[in-house]
Amino acid sequence: MDLRPTPAQLALRREIATWIEANLEPRVEGRDWQRRLAAGGWGAPAWPVAHGGRGFGPSEMAIFSEEMSRLGVPRATSQIGTGWAGPAIIAHGDEAQKRRFLPPILDGGQIWCQLFSEPNAGSDLAGLRTSAEPRGDRWVVNGQKTWSSYAHEADYGILLARTDPASLRQAGITFFAFPMRQPGVEVRAIRQMDGRATFNEVFFTDAEVPEDHVIGRVGEGWRVAITTLMNERTSLSTGAGTLWGSGPSLEDLFSLARGLHPDRLQRQKLAALKIEAEAIRLTAWRMLATNPLAASMAKLAADQWGQRVNELAIELLGMGGLVDNPWTEAFLFSPALTIGGGTTEVQKNILAERALGLPRAR
Repeated sequence: MDLRPTPAQLALRREIATWIEANLEPRVEGRDWQRRLAAGGWGAPAWPVAHGGRGFGPSEMAIFSEEMSRLGVPRATSQIGTGWAGPAIIAHGDEAQKRRFLPPILDGGQIWCQLFSEPNAGSDLAGLRTSAEPRGDRWVVNGQKTWSSYAHEADYGILLARTDPASLRQAGITFFAFPMRQPGVEVRAIRQMDGRATFNEVFFTDAEVPEDHVIGRVGEGWRVAITTLMNERTSLSTGAGTLWGSGPSLEDLFSLARGLHPDRLQRQKLAALKIEAEAIRLTAWRMLATNPLAASMAKLAADQWGQRVNELAIELLGMGGLVDNPWTEAFLFSPALTIGGGTTEVQKNILAERALGLPRAR
């Protein structure tokens, strides 16, 4: 397979870079940055043109993500809306839901969070217990979610809840567009060992969601969730940084190493990381247009690679690694790489069963 860029791909890369260099400003971030992206036609390039996107396929989106990371564009607070909620609504929502939810997602008017994982249903998501019971023209939600990014500032969340209390596993789960700003919703920050509070717990006590906020059919939310999870894994496995496309990059590690005079073994580790990075990039490119398992393959390799990059940075810094700096923060966050968005074990099971045809574990 010829992986050399085509003239069209080179032109697209230049177009993206030119626009970013002309529009990126340190003081423009969050909703304002998403609004600027949308105005320039870059708010959600993978969305269909009819919904404000550019109809980009996997290859074009890979170029877009690479350029965003290369030029230091911060991850937008709208990423769950544009990357996960939006595609699920486009694929499974009705026309009224598309008209209602997609425009404010695209222009940053609404921030979305993900309400999937629970204390006893993370990797085993099908075991979730949060319930939604019908009551008149709405559903009443009770339960708890955890590891929810942006929940403290979100307007809506994509919620998985069990609507059939007698159901087991994937059956009886429904996918909701859940309004976050209401009584009965409590958000608590989770303090991490890197000192930040990137994630949140969310508690529901008789919270309400209108019946027309069901995405897809009642009891068939698992089909909608699969769309979301595949987009999540693709999003988390792209970009130049070592923390899901953000954070310090391999080039930052090489810059660090040049000033610290690494020994022979450390130089070998640096070379191995460079080679592996290129192998991951080329493998992902080779699989993009031909294999639906590309996201799982790329995430499995890139996350473990990112952890090794951060481990070597701390090794090079020595006692300096104990001082607060970007590499220390990245190192302390890096264990999350092989947990969030589907653990290493989950990705291996997906590849074993769907790529290699191995039998399911009993």
